[in-house]
Amino acid sequence: MRRFFLVLALFCGSFASNAPFLVLGPNIEYGVAGAAAPAYVKGAFVPQANANFEFSWIEPLGTDYYGVWKPNKINYMRFFASAELSPFYGAVRVGLGFAPLPPPFAVLELRFVYSNENLLWSDVEMPMKPSEQPSIGDVWNAGYMFDRFYNRSSHALIQSFDTQLGGRYDSHNFNFSFLFHFALIDINSDYDKKSFDYMRGIPLYSRDYIVAEELFAAYNFGRNFSWSAEFSSMFSGRRFQFYSPFQSYDKEPLYYYIISTGPLWRFDDGRSYLSLSPGFFTRSSSSKVFNDPIKERILLSIQYKCFWDFRFGKKTSDIDGL
Repeated sequence: MRRFFLVLALFCGSFASNAPFLVLGPNIEYGVAGAAAPAYVKGAFVPQANANFEFSWIEPLGTDYYGVWKPNKINYMRFFASAELSPFYGAVRVGLGFAPLPPPFAVLELRFVYSNENLLWSDVEMPMKPSEQPSIGDVWNAGYMFDRFYNRSSHALIQSFDTQLGGRYDSHNFNFSFLFHFALIDINSDYDKKSFDYMRGIPLYSRDYIVAEELFAAYNFGRNFSWSAEFSSMFSGRRFQFYSPFQSYDKEPLYYYIISTGPLWRFDDGRSYLSLSPGFFTRSSSSKVFNDPIKERILLSIQYKCFWDFRFGKKTSDIDGL
């Protein structure tokens, strides 16, 4: 069973590039995603795999009419709701986004997102004090965690309240996007509110906070082929003690970084794409308890995504209008 899920994670796909295909009005996105270290390597990186679905409605804030997307210029409000299903968790998210500024700042969007992540009998205790045994370096490990899935773990609930600032710039030859996160975390777990957040790929403690950054760039060699590069980082801080003034938990701050690059193929005039990105993962903490071998840091992420836009005779994104 553990080997099956490792192979599933390797061949399903993970770190997402932003959607190049959008219209004003309703949109649907769906696909599969995942990432893993090479086969039979169980160590620093915990494999990821999910199927995902998202509905969004993009409402123009101005005189733009439905169906025409003017890259880098449109002011809009976005409502979105999404779901993810993985061997490790099931999650739902809802949010609002606003891009009210005039060009050239119209590329910026402020988002507020609520997520509810249910761990599917994959709740594993994460010791986070520097003095606790076993150490976080031994427990934050794919082999250790896979040995405990389903038969020695239970259900847990992770909620987060996320404020995001994103931006996206599109041109004929180049696409660039970024996303900054600040999220407050609440965990209901059998292990003193300590668990592993599979959706974010990092151990967390209830009343923790997360700071994250995602950068994506792609050079377009034509309408159907691009070369992309991605960078993501995640930082978990110390517990917000003012939530529980009579308790203190000297939690160890944790970090990780991922950099990847690879080809991206588009199909059906941009309505779907496939990306294949080898990458490199590294993690650290305030006490520097990690000394991961290179073979555990090498990753392969794959993603396939499709877009459906309720066209009804509408036009798609008009990159020629740039």
